[in-house]
Amino acid sequence: MICQQCKDEDKKSNVYEGYGTVTAMYCPPYYDEEGKKHHHDLNTWTINYSCSNGHDWSVKSSGQCWCGWGKS
Repeated sequence: MICQQCKDEDKKSNVYEGYGTVTAMYCPPYYDEEGKKHHHDLNTWTINYSCSNGHDWSVKSSGQCWCGWGKS
């Protein structure tokens, strides 16, 4: 992980992972007609970061499955 603001300013910094949150919906995995396992997880994860130069930001992500579900 690189701080984008430091990169834009041509600075170096250490990045620290902070607290995170996740929605709590149960999304059970299932097996399709060919016996292949799918996990279509609808939850969203948010992780907060900060760098040694005082910049703060967060990154959101969500579940994806090998079948292509969840990809934008």
